[in-house]
Amino acid sequence: LLGVVDVDLYTQEMSDLERRESRDQLFQLIGVQLSDAQQGNPFLGFRSRFPWLLCNMGGGIVAALLSIAYQRELAWGNAALALFIPVVLALAESVCIQSVSLTLEGLHSRPPTWAALMPRLGRELVTGLLLGGSSALIIGLAAFLFLGQGRVIACLVNGIAGGMAAAALLGLAVPHLLRLLRLDPRVAAGPLALTLADMATLLLYFNAARGLLP
Repeated sequence: LLGVVDVDLYTQEMSDLERRESRDQLFQLIGVQLSDAQQGNPFLGFRSRFPWLLCNMGGGIVAALLSIAYQRELAWGNAALALFIPVVLALAESVCIQSVSLTLEGLHSRPPTWAALMPRLGRELVTGLLLGGSSALIIGLAAFLFLGQGRVIACLVNGIAGGMAAAALLGLAVPHLLRLLRLDPRVAAGPLALTLADMATLLLYFNAARGLLP
């Protein structure tokens, strides 16, 4: 039997498959299965989406407790440190989600091993420090122009650089560890890594303030 392959049709099917996989990965990154999100039943949508919101709730509660524990530092200098919490967290979360995205993409082609994890963590740490250092210098310069307070700038530089480096490590480590533990990292990695990155960043930022402010 002789068969004829329609190359154009085959290519189109492959392109459609890649687009579907990309959409699935995008939704999974934020804690939602695309197939579940498209269900018409609101209760099924609730069941698939609510559990991962618990990560955000837990992170928000811990963040509130940290703010209470570091009230003195946050109140220093007319609450100058508190003004920069949104940008400090936004930078860390951006790096974390970048790292998670790249890691999940890599896990499709290379199964993780414990032996390979440490070198990758080392490379990601260097990348995170470079990103964090560059961002910290820019934000620190802007803070100096607006506030002119050297101690606040030192806290910002430490918090941003350390937070972004920690976020990069968590974005790599969480998907790897989930896969090594034979769990599906595609849905859990995004919300879990972001929550851990927020907590690590706040701790670094607040402890830098505790050590540097009078």
